[in-house]
Amino acid sequence: MTQRKDITTMRRNRDIDGLIRALSDPAAIMRLTAAEALGSAGDERALEPLEQLKFSDPDTGVRRAASIAHTQVAASLAARKAAGR
Repeated sequence: MTQRKDITTMRRNRDIDGLIRALSDPAAIMRLTAAEALGSAGDERALEPLEQLKFSDPDTGVRRAASIAHTQVAASLAARKAAGR
């Protein structure tokens, strides 16, 4: 089981793979926090896992967080593409 402090550490270290793994944690708060962290990070690798989570998670709050995070990542990628990066 992932602990909330681990999510904070992964966010700080930009451990995208660790945050993606945390999306399958048994605790809804961990999945929610990981989704929020991935949204902030804006990494393309998070798009598919967030897409799946926003439709499949049993917790409404987690689905909402995943949906928002997915939108944030997509917007970040679009902005980078528009800027020519």
